[in-house]
Amino acid sequence: MSEKTNEKSKIIEELFESIIPTNFLGEQYCDDVALIFKPEKILVDEKTKYQKINIINTKSYGRILFIDNLLMKTDKDGHIINEMIVHPIMLTGKKKKKILVVGGGEGFTATLLLNYPYIEKIDIVDIDDEFVEICKKIYPEKMACLNNSKVNLIIKDGLEYLKETKETYDAIFTTPTDPLTISDPLFVKEYYRLCFERLADDGIFQTDAYMPHYKYGNIDYAYIRKLLSEFFSISKIYIATIPTFPGGLFAFGFASKKYDPEKDLNEFDFNIKTKYYNKDTHFASFKLPQFMIERINEENKKK
Repeated sequence: MSEKTNEKSKIIEELFESIIPTNFLGEQYCDDVALIFKPEKILVDEKTKYQKINIINTKSYGRILFIDNLLMKTDKDGHIINEMIVHPIMLTGKKKKKILVVGGGEGFTATLLLNYPYIEKIDIVDIDDEFVEICKKIYPEKMACLNNSKVNLIIKDGLEYLKETKETYDAIFTTPTDPLTISDPLFVKEYYRLCFERLADDGIFQTDAYMPHYKYGNIDYAYIRKLLSEFFSISKIYIATIPTFPGGLFAFGFASKKYDPEKDLNEFDFNIKTKYYNKDTHFASFKLPQFMIERINEENKKK
């Protein structure tokens, strides 16, 4: 593990004095708040070159993936974030054929995207090949997407890939780990600029924008939306309720060169079963609570 990565891991571990009991695993949000789980079985406890990976099996939430002590996904509610990453973008505007997923090494996003029959190509860019191999063993049902001829896995830093590639995409999805980790380069202005340049003239960009009730450093939904607005004519924040994420509320960034998700929504034109997403949820997700609107307005006033 690099010295820089080690430093970031220590920052995460030392943000708070742990209140998580021994023999439990969980994510601590602040000095006195944490969500904890009692493992039935520890499936993975490893450190790759870039990050710490813990995957446990629990009675109530099934398999749970932690990266650098931060909860990424559970079997029970993981479908929510997957559906809200993919469908609002894929159903807005024209049909999208060439897709880039930055950070999707566990296969969840690509697996859902493959339901869209008109997709011709999905490039997945993930920096951590060891993490990919772990996921092949723990999530074989998702990692089977790599066997599809439409899917191309590229082991590379996402920012560096965008600097070098000449590909043009109809949609770019950013599914990073949390800030203060190896995903830091996916939160800088240069990354958003490069995504804008690598998108088609009517392309759409998506990114995680994190928890409205908590934030890590300067990375939050209002700041992300403001950066996106410097490049895209349409930039919005949308939200979903995800029980195992801090505060139960999660934000996503939507940015487009042409299409508005509240005006240019299409219906599914193929059979798909969803558990969370539907047309009403789509429109509701762009209606933000007042405290988020005020925070966005506050950020907009800053120079």
